[in-house]
Amino acid sequence: MKRTWRTGLVAAAATAIVATACGASTTPSGASPAPTAAGKPAAAATPAITRGGAAIVAIWQFPATLSPHYANQTVTQIVNYGVVEGLAQTADSGEYVPILAKSIPTVTNGGVTVTGTKMDVKWELKPGIKWSDGTPLTSADIKFTWEIWMKDPKVNTRTGFDQIEAIDTPNELTAVVKYKMIYAPYPLNFSDLMPKHLLEKEADVSKTDYVRRPLGTGPFKVVEFKTDDSITLEKNPNYRDAPEKPYLDKVIFKSTPSVQAAMAQLKAGEVHAVWNLTADQAVDLEKVQGLVVQSVPGPTVERIEMNTAQNKEGTDPNSKHPVLSDMEVRKALLYATPKQQIIDKIFFGKAKEGTSPVSQGWAAYKVPQEGYDPKKANETLDKAGWAKGADGIRAKGGVRASLTYATTTGDATREKVQQVLVDEWKAVGIEVRIQNQPSSVLLAGSCTGKDPRKLGTFDLLQYASSPGIDPHATVFQRYHSKNIPTLANCAGQNYTRVKVPEIDKAIDEAGATLDLEKRKAAYQTALKLLNDQVVIIWLYDRADLDGRQEIMRGWEPNAWQRFSWNIQNWWLAKK
Repeated sequence: MKRTWRTGLVAAAATAIVATACGASTTPSGASPAPTAAGKPAAAATPAITRGGAAIVAIWQFPATLSPHYANQTVTQIVNYGVVEGLAQTADSGEYVPILAKSIPTVTNGGVTVTGTKMDVKWELKPGIKWSDGTPLTSADIKFTWEIWMKDPKVNTRTGFDQIEAIDTPNELTAVVKYKMIYAPYPLNFSDLMPKHLLEKEADVSKTDYVRRPLGTGPFKVVEFKTDDSITLEKNPNYRDAPEKPYLDKVIFKSTPSVQAAMAQLKAGEVHAVWNLTADQAVDLEKVQGLVVQSVPGPTVERIEMNTAQNKEGTDPNSKHPVLSDMEVRKALLYATPKQQIIDKIFFGKAKEGTSPVSQGWAAYKVPQEGYDPKKANETLDKAGWAKGADGIRAKGGVRASLTYATTTGDATREKVQQVLVDEWKAVGIEVRIQNQPSSVLLAGSCTGKDPRKLGTFDLLQYASSPGIDPHATVFQRYHSKNIPTLANCAGQNYTRVKVPEIDKAIDEAGATLDLEKRKAAYQTALKLLNDQVVIIWLYDRADLDGRQEIMRGWEPNAWQRFSWNIQNWWLAKK
């Protein structure tokens, strides 16, 4: 039975250490049978783990940066799972489990102390952990991580860190994090630690080699970063489970121009795995001998966000978009979006209609948006005074209902969705022009990187995000009015520029109590109010689909992590 985190939870995590001689092959105690290709019978016995070798993973988006505090692309996380670690992470069950910390601090075990409206959280590090350069990890690194997130003007988001007023470090293994208020999502606040000894004297981290070769405590270290070509990780000899793990000597993330190219390379045996398949490709791979589709129900939600402010660089959050500031236009776009038809025809049923940014877990909001109804879309626009012209495109007060629509280049599935929606929306009198951009720009996560969401230089933008088990980081930073990005403060992620006091109040209430039921109720209120504003069309909740050769073993499903989350356990079976 899956359990969700509650105030008194003492997370239990068992780490199996394989005791073997260096270079030997072994089957770890308690290991589950190796997965097999779809439709093929499982092997009679688990084969022995083979150590060494290099796994090649195709990635069809290339990370703009590997620095955790700048990153905003999922592909960055895919690479960094092998390199950068934090105090805790989420298990498939939804529980928090310690990684660099000894345990998860709670009220029950004395790690969390609440005094009035404030809260202290005491983290204790596991002893003996080192950065990959051999320098010991200490509590000073926890404090430095908070400091750099708060002071660097180019940081992607400060959510969580901005609720901290001080961090005490009474000894090298203990950090006491002092929150200004009760902050419920604290367990994952420090999910990516940064090294003080390497960066404390750097005036601008973005100009250092750290953005390409971050120093971490993980099983691998980055040894080569070739922009738009490849990223090579090598075994970290200072990893806490060395020499037993990682099993592989290297992992190479190889850039491909598109997911189709990545698929071709997987079929040809040129790569061992492909991250983030489309549904039709998953169906195709399931028929190929020697290839495996890894399907995991995940929290990923594809959406189209609408910019309610003027489409211009450094837009004023209080300005009004000439078309999208009209809620009736936003409603018409929703009514003219055939979600289920898209899922049936493009995803072969391997997705569900989206309802909110929180698709699974204890805070999931599942009330559907209004369904597909082109007649209602036309009637709505007619009543709102948007009249069709001779070319069929509507206008009101001299303003033409013409919008731009962007998503990531190289994603054939998203391009198919775009074509469907451009036709559907045109049929109700709204003209939409596609202006796709590379992931490294569209999802750059910074004003300096020209992320259109940060700058406000978009009308309609399609992408996906995956909140963790505690949705506060997503809900607060994306829908609270405090987090509308500006040129003066680019850290916010409220890209629609929605500004509703009642939404803010509900979000604040959700983050300021440790009572899970009260938090759930507050999120339900916030997400309902958000949907009432119709600033986002939740297209579909999709499973995480990845492909690999059958000889690549060690993968395990995790509904809250990406496919490389347990990269230290990967190994290559002998053919």
